[in-house]
Amino acid sequence: MKTHQPVMVEKVIEFLNVRATGVYIDATCGTGHHSRAILEATGGNCTMICIDKDFRAIQRAKEYLSEFSTRVIFVNDGFENIEKIVRNIGIKKADGILFDLGFSSEQISSSQAGFGFKQNGPLDMRYDKNLPVSAWDVINRFSKKEIARILEDFGEVKDAEKLATLICTERKNKPFETTREFADFIARHRKSRKKIHPATQIFQAIRMYVNNEIENLKAGLEGAVNVLISGARIVVITYHSIEDRIVKRFMKTNKNVRLITKKVIVPDEIEKAVNLSSRSAKMRVAEVVN
Repeated sequence: MKTHQPVMVEKVIEFLNVRATGVYIDATCGTGHHSRAILEATGGNCTMICIDKDFRAIQRAKEYLSEFSTRVIFVNDGFENIEKIVRNIGIKKADGILFDLGFSSEQISSSQAGFGFKQNGPLDMRYDKNLPVSAWDVINRFSKKEIARILEDFGEVKDAEKLATLICTERKNKPFETTREFADFIARHRKSRKKIHPATQIFQAIRMYVNNEIENLKAGLEGAVNVLISGARIVVITYHSIEDRIVKRFMKTNKNVRLITKKVIVPDEIEKAVNLSSRSAKMRVAEVVN
């Protein structure tokens, strides 16, 4: 399994303004790499709230952060419920929150999760297995119109209607069952000008739809304002334009936050060369003023 490399770690520490007595929320903790960096920056004295709706991620994070076990609270839930989570823990206010909206190499590499197509697995893509709709349902049961809308709205796929038609025609012969089978089908009918697999946008769109990622992001950002002290920072790392636009709009229009940096923050060229997953990363930072 590929080891995950966290993105812009030093910038996360800098812009969160971490201090030893603080309480920090890692809203998408994954395996816990950013959380570990925050804990180490405070000498292991801060309190971390590690949230992830993927139970497998929580289990990996518990192991990875075991030496800080007395300083970490793990929560298997989604950040869209951030206010309820903090209330249930019994903490009045936190001192900063990080949203890293990418998903880890461990998730991509896990064939059973069905997020990627390098490892063959079932068409699932749900972070939470209790969610009612999987990628299999979208691909094999949704109408051509619904599939095209999902590809357009969540993946900005220009040939969405054409692909939706092809998918619906192909599934009449035999349902799509695995990630590689579906990715290979897309690759046969779609060319990519960039150095990415032709199915990447398609998988992104379906994953975002299945997990209701857009509405959850909006809810999480709004909720973050209500669980942070005045002066606390909201740091968000996005990996594609749809999410970045939502974050940018939120930070510019919400009267309870102010932008810390006018320009988007990106990894330096060295990090991009070493960590390929960081190439599309964008960071935005706001400070709570309520």
